Amino acid sequence: MIKYIKQEMPDINRDGKQKCYYRVESRGNKGQDELVKQMCLRGMSRGMAEMALSRMTEAMVELLSFGYSVTIDNLGCFSLSLGMVQGHEVEELDGGTRRNAASIKIKDVHLKTDKKLLRTLNLECHLERGYTSRVNRSKLTPEQRLGKAQDFIAKHRMMRIADYMAITGLPKTTASLELRSFASSSEETGITHIGRGPSLVYVKKG
Repeated sequence: MIKYIKQEMPDINRDGKQKCYYRVESRGNKGQDELVKQMCLRGMSRGMAEMALSRMTEAMVELLSFGYSVTIDNLGCFSLSLGMVQGHEVEELDGGTRRNAASIKIKDVHLKTDKKLLRTLNLECHLERGYTSRVNRSKLTPEQRLGKAQDFIAKHRMMRIADYMAITGLPKTTASLELRSFASSSEETGITHIGRGPSLVYVKKG
């Protein structure tokens, strides 16, 4: 049996509506050793189970590295996702800076889950209601938080998400979403952003 958590979503639209989503309460992580033990319960020796996992991983790496996606029945389809090497910006479609392979890297491996796996999990899992998790709330109004952001940028020339968290008391996800909202309304807020990922900072709109 697993428990689900009712998680409050940040009020990014500032309409006062308390929306929520549901997530599984994590019981921790099980590593390969535990997976091998589970496989052994189904009639495999430990050596066979470890070799099967090792050979499968090696074969998947080879196929993915040649540009193939890999489908495992009852599990899903694995495929590669590309991203930019840190310090490099995405190029414009036409003109501008031209990137070569040295500035692009494998960012992630995506798994598109097999519907059979989802059906099996829904049959096997027995859900039980857990607790309700609420968003940490700032004592400041949205207008006061915007004012603090503008003052911080005027003084320090730039602001990171961590800085905004420190001056407003907002959790990281809420702070990040609110800053994006400020940047998307830069004509009104006077705040925009530059950089990407770890290099993302918020600055005064020029």
